[in-house]
Amino acid sequence: MPTLRFIGLVFLALSLCKSPAAALDLLATHQVTVQFATQDGKPMADAEVSVFAPGDLTHPVKTGRTDKDGKFEFGTDRDGLWTAEARNGVEVARATIKVGTGSGEDRNDRSAYWLVGALGVLLAMAVLFRFLRARTRAPRR
Repeated sequence: MPTLRFIGLVFLALSLCKSPAAALDLLATHQVTVQFATQDGKPMADAEVSVFAPGDLTHPVKTGRTDKDGKFEFGTDRDGLWTAEARNGVEVARATIKVGTGSGEDRNDRSAYWLVGALGVLLAMAVLFRFLRARTRAPRR
């Protein structure tokens, strides 16, 4: 029964987000919005988008589709020059986005180590709670 509650909470959290991808972007340090347009200035609605991390233009790290206004949002996990490419069948639009200032002053330090550490502390607390609870419920001799 607790498993069903957990699954229900996950679906609730995903439904409250704009997209499931936004719900899973926990380690993003910056949120980027790119708007793509055709050569004549019209928005590239529902175009396929691929986002490439700095230094790797061969493997997309994120994919998706633009909205009706040609906009696409994605989170980045590091500073540098990110590349986004949109294709609508006929045309291709590319954008290069400089993320961060390079000084590290405004960088949000939510790293994978902090996330794993926090989850480890929560796991230790849960195990301790279960141990103490089992100990108080044990029959006395």
